[in-house]
Amino acid sequence: MAVVRRTGTIPQQAPAKDAAPQQIQTPADAETAAVPTMPAHLWAFGVGLALVGGGLLAAWVIWSNGQVNTFRATSEGSIFAGLVVVTAAVERVLEPFTRWMPGRVAQHRYDWAMAAMENGAGTTAAAAKAKADLEQAKADKGIIAWGLATGVATIMSASGGFYLLHMLAENPQWDAVPVWIDSLITGLIVGSGTKPLHDVISRVQQTKEKAQLS
Repeated sequence: MAVVRRTGTIPQQAPAKDAAPQQIQTPADAETAAVPTMPAHLWAFGVGLALVGGGLLAAWVIWSNGQVNTFRATSEGSIFAGLVVVTAAVERVLEPFTRWMPGRVAQHRYDWAMAAMENGAGTTAAAAKAKADLEQAKADKGIIAWGLATGVATIMSASGGFYLLHMLAENPQWDAVPVWIDSLITGLIVGSGTKPLHDVISRVQQTKEKAQLS
């Protein structure tokens, strides 16, 4: 829910010398407008899923043209460190492309609407509508950015043999899940960003520390 409020004060006149004392008036001319925030557009979901599908198709092509050796980590810490490195690399690669994603036009319209409202040339309803459109544009951008990051991470996983499930398997010959599917799983985890990975690492470390102390 996008809510915009404009407040002001009512000028108060000085009471007459012999007038009875009156209660002090409080600001009463506040204007509030609310517009429900809509979820991301269906076309944004379509674009995000298409990017993920493109990454999966590329991973399948890489797998069908020749099996890539699976990257083997020496410990769980090495696996998590590798995920953080790959995730950070994907974020840095995609950072220049975020300027072309939805949100810039909606941000400009919101800024203009707020400036017009503050100058008395616009209404709170228009500002609230602009804010709701901005929040929806941010939702569109988040979906598309997720799809692009997941697709790129899936391709990188297939190209480098960085398959999360195969790395976690105790048996090096484990192949219950095809590697091109494993690359998608790895891409989905990498596409979620570095923060969830840091949270997972912290929880694993805390669990190990509790186990050592007990």
